[in-house]
Amino acid sequence: MKQKTILIVCIFIMVYAGMLSAQTNLTVDEAVSLVLENNLSLSRTKVDMEGKKRASDRSWNGLVPSVSASGSVSHGTSLVGDLSAGRDEWNGGASLSATWSLSPAIVSEIKRAKTDYESGVITYEEARQNLELQVRKAFYQILLYKANADLIEQSIETAQARYEQAAQSARAGQVPRLDELSARVDLENLKPSFRSAEAQYMNAMDSFKQILGIPADSEISLTGTLDQSSESIQVEYLMKGNESYSVLSLQKSLEVLEAQKSSAWNQAYMPSLTLSWNATPTYGMTSRTWTDNGSFSVGLSFQLDNYLPWSSAREKIDSYNDSIVNYQSQITEAQMNSENQIRQHHRSIHQSLESIESLKLNVELAEETYAMYEEAYSRGTADLQSLRSAYDSLAEAKNQVQQEYYNLLSVSLDLEKELNVPFGTLWQ
Repeated sequence: MKQKTILIVCIFIMVYAGMLSAQTNLTVDEAVSLVLENNLSLSRTKVDMEGKKRASDRSWNGLVPSVSASGSVSHGTSLVGDLSAGRDEWNGGASLSATWSLSPAIVSEIKRAKTDYESGVITYEEARQNLELQVRKAFYQILLYKANADLIEQSIETAQARYEQAAQSARAGQVPRLDELSARVDLENLKPSFRSAEAQYMNAMDSFKQILGIPADSEISLTGTLDQSSESIQVEYLMKGNESYSVLSLQKSLEVLEAQKSSAWNQAYMPSLTLSWNATPTYGMTSRTWTDNGSFSVGLSFQLDNYLPWSSAREKIDSYNDSIVNYQSQITEAQMNSENQIRQHHRSIHQSLESIESLKLNVELAEETYAMYEEAYSRGTADLQSLRSAYDSLAEAKNQVQQEYYNLLSVSLDLEKELNVPFGTLWQ
């Protein structure tokens, strides 16, 4: 029984540890899902979009007639003399009226509300895309900071080993004590660099937690790598995608303006048809008879002053025309900028791919060179300065590779955003 209890406790601990691990280790896709769920700014944008959807769904209410009803009880009064027989009684009355106004402007308003909602959808999707781009770039930047800190930490371990070797060789009289002191200086100089790199990593992690909407004291680690396979990127496959959200947003804003202009024009120049019906039944409680003076009317109205060339309606429509021309110009410019950005991103990706291959070769050569100097220094045929220079070249080469991998990922994300395709498409 005791063994069974211990087994159950062990299983519970293992499951709980697995749950903690799943909570603290984040891939880039998990980070994106978390920020899309928790980000407050995106939530506000979604509320605005849903409000525009509600307004669009209810925009047909302009076609609903206006209906009102009322009831009353009355009795005649007189300050002098007696009331006439017809007025000396209580009368019950009711009133029911309906008015229905029809105008082309109502249809224009329905279209405008629908277009405004579509514009809100694009605004939300653009905000969502920008937020995802921010998270993905921040994720890979943190990996870069971590890689830089790890390289410096590795350099400290190497410098520590070099110092111990130099101290041992100096005690044995194989090298001058100056080598021991120089090795110690190299070791101590690396420690502030490591603390700076570690602080940079921790600060970036704190900012990342804030973006994700999780407490600053939460312990998380990022699961991923900067070393993407250059063979898996599909650069030439995506030379043209969808319109970017910057262009789509301008195009939809233009549609909203055109719908507003159409609504203003219909309100100013198109007639308004009004159907009105009214019933006022009155019941005489003494005479016990009903009377009704109801009516039905049809009216057609024009706003004649709007036809004057200097009217406020004309000025409003002319103002819409000016805005439409400006938006058309902005759309053309945005499309040209987008195409230019796509070409530049393609060139940058090709450049990064070529640079990575060259830098990886530099790492291999630097590793080989450092190994040769390390062996020569241990035999006493190379000085400490040459060994130190060889290691610095190796560390710099490794750092440049990591930096170029980050540049490649960053520009790939920018290209996917400009092409308006899902992030990660270039690496499928």
